[in-house]
Amino acid sequence: MQKLRAVAVALVATIVVSSSASAQMRNFDNSWFWGFKSGINTFSVPGHGNTSTVDLGIDWLITRTRGGLYVSANQSIFERDLEFLDPTSLTGQRTIHVNDMRRISLAGVAFPKHFGAITPYAGLGFTIAVLGDARVFVDSATTFPNNSFLDEVEKERSRSAVMGLAGVQIQTKRAAIFAQETMLPSNTSFLFRSVLSFFEFGVRYNFGSSIDQ
Repeated sequence: MQKLRAVAVALVATIVVSSSASAQMRNFDNSWFWGFKSGINTFSVPGHGNTSTVDLGIDWLITRTRGGLYVSANQSIFERDLEFLDPTSLTGQRTIHVNDMRRISLAGVAFPKHFGAITPYAGLGFTIAVLGDARVFVDSATTFPNNSFLDEVEKERSRSAVMGLAGVQIQTKRAAIFAQETMLPSNTSFLFRSVLSFFEFGVRYNFGSSIDQ
């Protein structure tokens, strides 16, 4: 029942915003948007399986007719333990406590076609992700990690990667709502080895023309 209600609301919203599509496009093309977003960050924690966390952020979207520039800053809020290999430990691994993750992203985006006030988009860019903290636990045998292990943990606390995103924005005068998916490939030199997936939704507001008059 809840899904049916959601679909009905989405259809009504689509009809309403599409009724004045030409006006909406004047508020989309060649514009400068600021937005706020929230969502879910999904990844796999070594030794503990898949997990999801809350993700918050702001973004900046500069549009032309068929393309634009996308910039965003995000923070995922969480505390997780993961297992990291260490031959000096009696168990062969150590537990590391990590918390939070910050991301800065830059991408070029394309707007292939407008469907009334609905604009799908896709982009390719670059992301820098940094974990807020990574604390190494001493194992039950009280064997301490050596400096090379600590250096490796610190090195793998951050990563840079190519990112891909796809989404849809629904325009209503100067305000818009949007939903998008961002993905980063897996990386064996980052504490989270898995693919990072971010589903986000939010609002953007057109603050004016992106063309110097």
